[in-house]
Amino acid sequence: MFDTPAQAHQVIEERFAPNMVEMVAGALRPAIVFSAKNDDKLGGSRIGGTPDLPKVIEWPRRPVPDDVDEIAKRAGEPFDADLRQHLAAGLPYAFIAQVNLGEAAGLGDVAKSLPDAGRLLFFYDMIAGPFDTGEQSAKVIWDRSPTDALAHADMPDSLVTAASAYRTMIDDTNRQYGIQPDARPAGTPLPGTPYGGPSRPMALKAALQLPSFSSLEFEATGRLVTTYSADRAVIGGAQAFSQAYDALSGEADRETLLLGAPVPEQDDPRYDAVVVSDYNTQSLSREDWAKNRTKVMETAKDWRLLLQLSVPGWMQDSGEGTVYFLIRDKDLQDRAFERVVAVYQQT
Repeated sequence: MFDTPAQAHQVIEERFAPNMVEMVAGALRPAIVFSAKNDDKLGGSRIGGTPDLPKVIEWPRRPVPDDVDEIAKRAGEPFDADLRQHLAAGLPYAFIAQVNLGEAAGLGDVAKSLPDAGRLLFFYDMIAGPFDTGEQSAKVIWDRSPTDALAHADMPDSLVTAASAYRTMIDDTNRQYGIQPDARPAGTPLPGTPYGGPSRPMALKAALQLPSFSSLEFEATGRLVTTYSADRAVIGGAQAFSQAYDALSGEADRETLLLGAPVPEQDDPRYDAVVVSDYNTQSLSREDWAKNRTKVMETAKDWRLLLQLSVPGWMQDSGEGTVYFLIRDKDLQDRAFERVVAVYQQT
């Protein structure tokens, strides 16, 4: 990520041949990143912890799905039994992040697609979500309540109980296998669990990013795609250009990203959003993908990244994967945040 166009241009000049600089710089895109701060204001931007809610909004709870058994089977034995039990419990979602929209609006055009007042509250089922791409695993709320109507919400008792049981299970497993947990500096808050992450107040900052070669934004760069692909195709060559591009675009902070281009761990997560939304399935067979690839890739252009979150970053502990909250352009314009689709990826 780069703070300014001048900074981006300087770094690009240092890493690429002169005739490649403008081509690479032309791929830069605006995004919003999060940076830690000390003061945690009511209604401010935050990752983890608990949301600030008015009395009229309850912490959302995941409805018990109609297809519990089908979702549980995706985890495979012996994990399917635990997943089935989790889904049947209908627990509240884990709280992911709170975004102060007034703060975002103050960054200018980079946030123009978002509402300019209130807060976006992001929730996710971190247990079942990796096995259940779609709308069911996530909840995004646009809260427009005045700040003086807010209060720091307490984590629901059922999530507190689940988090405690999870920590006990981890401790028992570590003892069984003689694993010593990593030492943590004094005063460091407890790491999170799939039911909640430590509270980290955040400031929003406008930035520029180079899109990952796996993203739709990269595919739309024309000459850059051609140059990158030709370089990758060289057998036995240094592949200097593609390696330099991957190194620079890979320096983008994957931990948390608002808007911008997703940084995929696999393919662009918007393909998954299209498949689950338009084809009513978690994935397409190889034959069906080949048949529908062009349509899926074209339809994916109607979707955009709303929020991207690293699971280890959110938990402040060991973990895997990235969660992408995705929304159609039309739904974002209509403020239909209830139609957000969550996609989980891990390498």
